[in-house]
Amino acid sequence: MAVMSAPDVAEPVIHQSVFQRRARNRNLQWLRGAAALFVLLSHASHQASFLFDFPALTRSFNHGFAVLGVAVFFAISGALMADIIKTTSPYEFLIHRIIRIYPLLIVCSIVLPVVFFGIYGIDLRALSLVPIGDKGNFRLGTVEWTLIFELFFYVVIFFVSILGYVRKLEAIAVGAIVLTVIGVIVRPEIQGAIFVKIYEIPLLSATAAFAGGLLIPRLIEMKAFQPGLTGVAMACAMLASTIDDIGVCRLLGALSAVLVVGIVISHDQHADDANLLCRAATKLGDWSYAIYLCHMSVLTFVFTSISAPPVVEWILAMGAAILVAIPLGMIDIRLYGWLRRRSNGANPQTIRRWAWIYVCVYLIMAFVFIFKS
Repeated sequence: MAVMSAPDVAEPVIHQSVFQRRARNRNLQWLRGAAALFVLLSHASHQASFLFDFPALTRSFNHGFAVLGVAVFFAISGALMADIIKTTSPYEFLIHRIIRIYPLLIVCSIVLPVVFFGIYGIDLRALSLVPIGDKGNFRLGTVEWTLIFELFFYVVIFFVSILGYVRKLEAIAVGAIVLTVIGVIVRPEIQGAIFVKIYEIPLLSATAAFAGGLLIPRLIEMKAFQPGLTGVAMACAMLASTIDDIGVCRLLGALSAVLVVGIVISHDQHADDANLLCRAATKLGDWSYAIYLCHMSVLTFVFTSISAPPVVEWILAMGAAILVAIPLGMIDIRLYGWLRRRSNGANPQTIRRWAWIYVCVYLIMAFVFIFKS
């Protein structure tokens, strides 16, 4: 689709896309799948330990797994967005992000609470994914917090493009990383918060992984990601898992995630999924968003409905989460493909109008809830 132009929008930077010049990155899909499994392992182990007094699971798969899994998701997203915004109008960019995030979230928020817990109804504040603090009735076990951060990042990038600062995106990303470090130092008490207000997000260490991801395309052009850095990434990940300070833990997780994602993209070798294991790993990446959205609901249902030895319940709960995610993942892929085709065929003025409507509603809600105690 041709890039739209407007008098108040700077022309996109001429840019050879790091991702679009390559075939589908199979290894990146595998990394998405691994990140989803890390989050699943951590949350399943925490719940099992809490319910059955089985601390060995938490010691084996502690908070560091979840931190690293989320950081990898953010770093991948940052790298993709840095690439896409340089070849796409800000309006297309934002609309494509909206139709990627919201549809499956709405499906899961409506269906899963009814199926597993007999809970009906939705909260539009929670579904909005606007950073309004803890005022929403979140239905999916609080996993929505990362999506709130994601949408904040997308809105910021939208304005970076609207204002003509895409060429300065890397400098803005470095500034964002500096802000997160300052936040860890001066506001350590808020680093563990997940449902926050809009002015707090830039100071939270969880932001560092996305900001670092924005630097990945430029660092790839500089050939900065060498295989030897894998050891550094692993060391940062292991160190993060031993640190109780959540702010420092997330900063280390962000560094590890950026290195891993950069190495995977830089040294991607395309090959057919020649065997069942390869195909399963690729599908796991395709369904990673569905795994992330549904896993807490499934874990809670299994742990509270089935009586079995702790390790057996732990395995059953994780297996059930993956099984439930398969049809949801299929729905997600088909729904996003259909919506993207519809948006690509839409009138450019319609795309522009809906992008501005979304941004205005987003900012008004965020501003109003700043003052709600």
